[in-house]
This record gives sequence, C-alpha cells and structure tokens, in this order.
Amino acid sequence: MVNAETNNIPFSSGEPGNFYYHQWIPENPKAWLHIMHGMSEHGARYGEFAKFLNSKDIMVTAGDHRGHGITGQSTKSSYHIADNNGWEQMLDDQWELIKHIFSNHQLPLILLGHSMGSFLAMHFCQKYNSALSNQNAPQISGLILSGSNYGSPSTWRAALIIAKLERWRKGFDHSSALLEKMSFGAFNNAFEPARTESDWISRDHEVVDNYINDPLCGGPLSTQSWCDFLTGMIELTNLTALAKINSKLPTLLFSGQMDPVSNAGEGVTKLRDTLTKSGMENVAMHLYPGARHEALNEINRLDVYQDIIKWIEGLN
Repeated sequence: MVNAETNNIPFSSGEPGNFYYHQWIPENPKAWLHIMHGMSEHGARYGEFAKFLNSKDIMVTAGDHRGHGITGQSTKSSYHIADNNGWEQMLDDQWELIKHIFSNHQLPLILLGHSMGSFLAMHFCQKYNSALSNQNAPQISGLILSGSNYGSPSTWRAALIIAKLERWRKGFDHSSALLEKMSFGAFNNAFEPARTESDWISRDHEVVDNYINDPLCGGPLSTQSWCDFLTGMIELTNLTALAKINSKLPTLLFSGQMDPVSNAGEGVTKLRDTLTKSGMENVAMHLYPGARHEALNEINRLDVYQDIIKWIEGLN
C-alpha cells in the first residue's frame, strides 16, 4: 500500500516559516527520487508519476518551494519567494529537506528538476558538490532535468536589468504585467488559435484545465522573485560554475519537442552540449515529438515514464 503524506520542517535559514513537502513511500523502497518543481506550481502535481515510481519500489518526495504551494500559502506569500536572496534561500531549503529525509531513509538519491526546478537542481549540484561527497551525506546517483533550457549569462543579465526596472516601478512584492508577458505570456504563441491561455503546458486538456483551476498554480511571481531567479541563472550558467557538478554524475534531459520554454527543443539541446563542454561525461537526452512543456503530464506520459524508469534501472 502506497503511503502518501504531506509533512513540514521549519526553514533553517532565511525568512521564517515551514517548508511543506509531499512523500510517496512504497512498502520496500530500493531508491529515492526527489523532485524540485517548476515556477508557479507545486509538488502535489507529481502524484501520478510518483505512484508509478512507487510501483517500481522507488520512494518519491517533492517540496513546495518558498512562495509556492502549501509553503507559500502557509506564510501568506504565494508567488513571492522572499523579500531578498530568495534563490539562495530555496537552495538552502533543498539541502535541509534532503538531509532531513535522508536521516529517515538511507537510499540512493536521484534528483529530478522540472523547468525552474531543473535550474535549481543544477545549482544545487554545484553548490553542494563537496558536501555530497561526504560518506555520511546523501549520495546522488543520477540527475534528471525536465523541460529545461540554456541561456548564456549575458542573456540572463539583460533580462535582470528589465526585472530590476520593473521592481523599481511596481514594488518588490508586486507582480509585473511586462515580466509576465515576456515569459509565460509568450509561451502560448506557438499554439494559436489556442483553447486556453495555458495550452503550452500539455496537449492533455484535463491537465491544462486542472492547472488553470488550481489556485496554487499559474500566479504571477513578484518582481523581487524574478530578480532573485535571474541572479541565480547568471551564477549557475557559466562554464566555470557548471564544471562544479560532478563530471561522473549520470544526467538525463527530456523535453517536449514543442516546448516553448526550450524554444522547441533548441534550448535543451544547447544545454546538453554545454554540460558536455563543461566536462560532464554521461549526458543523455530524449525529445518527444509533439509534446509540450510538461512531458510528465502529456498524452504520451506513459512512454515518458517508461523511458525514465529504464534510465534509472540502468544506473545500477
């Protein structure tokens, strides 16, 4: 019987509050997959995928980031990650959560990051590479990046200038229609005439409708959150930073071939090439024809699930 739970731990750094996380535990887990979710969504959305992995004896966990999901709701800060330094606080939160879960479940760890979470997962592997090499720390056996992209540090710097201007114009804890138009607002363009404003997520209408009707999904991030996110992107995307990731770490990239976040696959292909250039020795990639941003929630998601479990089983 799968035991699905929602628990929380207090933040150990940064602005106070509780970090809520979801946990799906099979009867006899042999491995552990930890999910870092994307922007303006939350960890509970990965329940179907988690139950599939449970059937393969893999425990799954997913935290709701600051400003997201139950975590953001509990601190009355939905879509506002932090007043400052939010990206670093999210990185620290992941480390504390992973250590906490590991204290109860000493299992081989696989990280999966989706969209914004893929960048968080990469930055996590950079920042905590030395700590993770400690024999008493969780050992990461694989890294999976979903719906990701690559932009050069200069690209992110240009976006940060606009975000800072919007922060000055609108206020640090308010959203910006301009920033939304430049990001989420542009993603649907490739699918016009569209049924909804969120058709870019998936071809599965039920998934899209559930996303639209979920009050914990789709809200506009605050200008400060955008500034913190873009600052993090500048830090993590240069080759020197990428080279801090364990070069032996097996890495799987997957994306929909019609994903606008990765410019229809071009961005994720560039990410693969950049990771390889930085020294990573084992980077695989799947592009799914016709699929959009959330390949895990696509009409062909069972094929995606099978490809992921096959890759995971190949780690042993």
